[in-house]
Amino acid sequence: MTHLPVSITRFFGCSALRGLLAGALLLTAPALAQTPTPSATDNDPLPRLIQERQQMVQQYEEANAQRNSLFGNKPSKKDLQEVVDALKGIIRKDTEIVRAVQAATLRRTAAVVAENQQAKQQITVAQTDQSSTRQRFYDLENQISNLQLRDKQREKKLLELQATADEATQARTSRELLAAGLAVLCAGLLWYIMKLRGRLATPARRRK
Repeated sequence: MTHLPVSITRFFGCSALRGLLAGALLLTAPALAQTPTPSATDNDPLPRLIQERQQMVQQYEEANAQRNSLFGNKPSKKDLQEVVDALKGIIRKDTEIVRAVQAATLRRTAAVVAENQQAKQQITVAQTDQSSTRQRFYDLENQISNLQLRDKQREKKLLELQATADEATQARTSRELLAAGLAVLCAGLLWYIMKLRGRLATPARRRK
């Protein structure tokens, strides 16, 4: 009956414990990979726990090999108890590693959630800024269109005023020409009247 416990302890000391260690390393790899900053690495207990577990497994294997070399395949109750205590210590260390992995996963999950929320907020702010910028652009376009319309209306009014001024100038020129013509006509009539008077006055003088 003594061979069965020894085989069990050898199994737990080698294959099972190495499997647990590999699993722990596999679980901790993503968490360690996601903590590149020195401060996060210093506060992470996983490397220390894994190193302590490796030391415990190494000490257990060395002690087990030494017992087997001394006592062969006939361990005592004390040896079996030491094996059980060593395995319990390794299991407790595995529990600490699992809890540390869970804590690191939770921290990383919280960080990812915070990053996602921050990214969503930034996207929302960017979309709001884009909408505001687009609205301001439309407002500026409307203002430019209104200014262009007002400028066209003002130009049209200026053209109308210019046309009215040209008509007034033409009318004044016509009146001035008419007045000049009348003045010339009056001068001609006056000259003709004076000439007629001169002719009428000459025969009267001759009769006297």
